[in-house]
Amino acid sequence: MNRRAAIKMLMGGAVALSGILSLSAIANFMGNLKADDAISKITGGKHTASADLKLKTPKLAENGSQVPVTVDATALTGVKSVFLIVHENLKPVAMRVDFESADVAAFASFRVKMGKPTKVTAIAHTANGFVTANGSTKVTKGGC
Repeated sequence: MNRRAAIKMLMGGAVALSGILSLSAIANFMGNLKADDAISKITGGKHTASADLKLKTPKLAENGSQVPVTVDATALTGVKSVFLIVHENLKPVAMRVDFESADVAAFASFRVKMGKPTKVTAIAHTANGFVTANGSTKVTKGGC
């Protein structure tokens, strides 16, 4: 890897980290909406499923307080932000990452709390609209 590529990767990571909103900001944005209502509010009711947006969640999580989740939107162009919805949580909007530049690879990996078995939805806001990907995780020990 040359110096320029390393700097671009580091700057992309810094931009992604600076775009993560606090949970209280997300809660204020969404209030106490249910998951489907939150998805409608984020997308304006217009979204399509896409194989280019990849959501990776474990099929079985032994510890619901730290469930690893990966959202990979690198195959999409012009990604502005990525959301993660955990359907069975009291506050379903678990994460939002805003990307400052279209040149940044839209990829996020993190851990979230899940209180019980749940459907999980990733939403990517692109220059062409909203795309979604779904997954599910069975939790054996609650985290919420």
